[in-house]
Amino acid sequence: MKLSTLGEFGLIERLSGVLGSQTDEPLLHGIGDDAAAWRQSPDRLMTATSDSLVEGVHFDLRTTSWRDLGWKALAENLSDIAAMGCEPRYALIGLGLPRETAVADVEALYAGIRECAEAFGCAVVGGDTTEAPLLVLHVTVLGESIPVVGEGEPLLTRAAARPGDVLAVTGPLGASAAGLKLLQSGDASEAPGELLRAHRRPQPRVHAGAILVRAGVRCGIDISDGLLADVGHICERSGVDAEVDLARVPVHPLARTRFGKAAVEMALVGGEDYELVCAGSESALSDASVQLRARGESALTILGSIVKCSGDRPEVRVLQPDGRLWTRTEATGYQHFAKHGLGQAWPGAKGELA
Repeated sequence: MKLSTLGEFGLIERLSGVLGSQTDEPLLHGIGDDAAAWRQSPDRLMTATSDSLVEGVHFDLRTTSWRDLGWKALAENLSDIAAMGCEPRYALIGLGLPRETAVADVEALYAGIRECAEAFGCAVVGGDTTEAPLLVLHVTVLGESIPVVGEGEPLLTRAAARPGDVLAVTGPLGASAAGLKLLQSGDASEAPGELLRAHRRPQPRVHAGAILVRAGVRCGIDISDGLLADVGHICERSGVDAEVDLARVPVHPLARTRFGKAAVEMALVGGEDYELVCAGSESALSDASVQLRARGESALTILGSIVKCSGDRPEVRVLQPDGRLWTRTEATGYQHFAKHGLGQAWPGAKGELA
């Protein structure tokens, strides 16, 4: 069946069935009214994020299934909430579709969204559907901080890094870029499943974000554009420089096995790993590592340090084991509207493998 046969309201009814009933206690009204309504916790801060995903720009239906696309579309936004040290609560999905889209494909998309929402304690409470010349997704997620104690804000922000802070990351990098490369090359039939899953079904570090905040860390960002680009965002907002020790960057072992030295660059600039990179005191990061291990998760990996800005604008310096600077003339990471699209990023990130 095509959407042109079912119609907008028939589609909404079927997608509501795919998502199932919403039983979250603070939620008063979800799908079915003009707006969702819930009771806000008086001792917590609210956060909100949104992303747009356009076919041919953010995803390719030749290399991802509709179900995996649904998971990833929501996971990317949950990661933004985690990067603030918060927990996701509610999501809204805006959907643009060609009229000849198969209804089964849209139901698969929403099945993936529901799987991700259930995995991370988030409820889809509404959205919108419209006709469009190609598939477009717009996802909004609302989150909630841990309880506010005293006058401080229990959040991770990009502007809280200070000279003397230690730079750390929650997990290995480069797996998503490796998985994408395998998919694009057509060499995915015998590819390690973990690399493909890292690209198709990323795991937002929701619990890790809250643990960092509880440990006293106040600076963080998720790795979506690439490690160097995202550390660059921290430097830009905080007015500092960062020094990354290349030997300490945790390259995913399967990516290294499959791609050798090229995996190092995937870890530095590949993006879409959705690990959290943070900056804080050595004691706070040590405390966070203890709490992460207690949850059965890996400890933080120390990457380098935050230092005083030494030039006209903040920058990221990558140091090789022999002490030489890893220099690169091309910008790194992803940036929309750049001349070459993929491969463009914040110009403060420097690097070139020797």
